[in-house]
Amino acid sequence: MRALAGMKRLGTSLTILGLELSSASLLHAQVPGLAALHVATAQGQIQGVATETGAAYLGVPYAAPPVGELRWRSPAPPRAWAGVKQADHYGPPCAQAPLRGQTAVSSISSEDCLTLNIWVPRASAEPKLPVMVWVHGGGFQNGMGSSPTYDGVALSRHGVIVVTLNYRLGAFGFFAHPQLTAESLHKSSGNFGLEDQIAALRWVAANIAQFGGDPANVTLFGQSAGGASVLDLVTSDVTDGLFARAIIQSGAARSSIAPLNMADAEREGESFANGLPLSALRGLDTAAVIEMAQAAGQSGARFSPVQDGYIITRAATDAISDQRRKPIPLLIGSNAREGLAVLPPDKLDAAMASAFGANAAAARAAYGLSAEMPPAPDRLMGTVAEQFSTDSSFRCGAVQIAAASARAGGPVWHYQFEQFVPGREARGAAHSFEVPYVFGNLLTTGFSAADYKAADRRLSDLMVEYWTNFAKTGNPNGAKLPVWPAYQKDRRAYARFSSDHPGAVELGTDLRGEICRLFP
Repeated sequence: MRALAGMKRLGTSLTILGLELSSASLLHAQVPGLAALHVATAQGQIQGVATETGAAYLGVPYAAPPVGELRWRSPAPPRAWAGVKQADHYGPPCAQAPLRGQTAVSSISSEDCLTLNIWVPRASAEPKLPVMVWVHGGGFQNGMGSSPTYDGVALSRHGVIVVTLNYRLGAFGFFAHPQLTAESLHKSSGNFGLEDQIAALRWVAANIAQFGGDPANVTLFGQSAGGASVLDLVTSDVTDGLFARAIIQSGAARSSIAPLNMADAEREGESFANGLPLSALRGLDTAAVIEMAQAAGQSGARFSPVQDGYIITRAATDAISDQRRKPIPLLIGSNAREGLAVLPPDKLDAAMASAFGANAAAARAAYGLSAEMPPAPDRLMGTVAEQFSTDSSFRCGAVQIAAASARAGGPVWHYQFEQFVPGREARGAAHSFEVPYVFGNLLTTGFSAADYKAADRRLSDLMVEYWTNFAKTGNPNGAKLPVWPAYQKDRRAYARFSSDHPGAVELGTDLRGEICRLFP
C-alpha cells in the first residue's frame, strides 16, 4: 500500500504488518507521453497522479459505502460528486479482524471501503488497452487491494491497464441469514463480497474507456480467495460480458475456500446473529460485529461464498463442464507445496480415507505408503503429508477445473509454480509465493519480502510476459518466449516455473494425474 488517506507528503512511509505504506512512487510531475491525469467518470471528475510508467488513480469509489442500512445489502451505485476528486491516495482496507494478532491493518480498516485503484501506462498507439482486474486473497477474511505487492506499475509497463479493488470481508461480506434472504430482491444472501466484485466489474465496464481501456477486453485474475472468487464469477450466470478471460492462481480449492451450501451458511448465520434482529445487527458498531464474528469462528462458522442460487447456482466443475456455456480462455495453476493445513502422521490415514473413499488404498500406494518404510520427503513437493495437503486442495482442484474446461472446449493453460524463494527455501514453493513474480514486484519489505536475485527477476519477467500476453490475446505465448502448449484433454500439458529449469520454464504433462484422478 503506497498511499493512504492523510499520507500526501511524498516520501512518507510507514511499515505495518510487514507491509510498506509509501507514496514515494507516485510522482506528481507530468510524464512525457502520458494522457491527461484528469478523467471524467460517470460519477464525476477525478485527478490522478503520475507514476514512472504512466498514471495512477487511487481510492476511486465504485459503490456507495455499505454502512448503516446498507450493511448486508447488495452494493448500491456510487454517489456522484461535484468538482474534481483527488484520486491520489488509497481508500482504507475493508473492515477485518487482526491477522495473526497483528492489528496495524485492522486498525485502519473500515466498512466504508468499496474503492478501486487504476494504473494506466503511457499513451500508446493502441486505441484501446486490455484491462486486468485483480481480486486479492486473504481467505475472505483479510486483505486489501492496496498491498505494495499489488502495485500495478510493473504490469502496466507491458501495455495493460491494471485495476485492484477492495471487497467486503468476513461477516460483513459473507453473512447468510434467512431474514436477509427473505428481504433480498434475488432471494439470496451470503455473497455480498462477490456482489462487490461484480459491482467493481460493472464500474470498469462503464468507465474504463475514459482511461483508454477496452471494456470488451477485460481479464479477471486473482489468487487464493481471490482466485476462488474468479472461479465463482467465471461459473456464475450473472457476470456475462463483464470479462473476456480469467486467471485463477491457487483458487480452485477442493475444500477450504469452496462455497458452502445455503442451508449450512444460514444456520451458521443464525448462530452468529445470536437471536438479534437485522435492525439491531445493522445498528452495531464495526468492532462489535468483528467480535461476534470471531466468537462464531471459534465455534466453526466460516464466512465465505455460498451456493446461494443467484450468483453461485451449482458446483464449479458442473458449470465449467456445461457445453451450453460459452467457454472463455482460462489460465490456471497452483504452487508446488502450498497446503494450508498439514496433518500430523497419525491423522493422515483417516484424512486419506475420507478424501479418496473407495480409492484410498490406491492413493496410499501412489504416495508410497504401502511400503514398510515411509518415503523420504520430495525436494519439490515435500513430505507425504505436505503433498496430500496440496493435492487435496489447490493442486488437484486446479487440475480438475483445467480438465473440465478443456473437455468443454475452452482454451486452457495450466501451470505449477516451483520457485524456491531466497531465504525461505525450506518452505518450498508455498502459498502466495508466486504473487510478487506475477506483478513484477520483488520487494525487500512487506509480506512477500526476500533477498531476490537476478534469477528471480528473470523468472518474474517471464511470468509477467506470459500473464500480460494472455490478457491481450487470450494466449500467453509470444515472440521470444518458450512455447507454452495449451492444456488439452488428450495432452495435459503444463508449464513448470522455476529458475532451476533452463530458461526458467520447463514443460510437463499430466500434473499429479495418478493422484488427482483418484479423488471422487
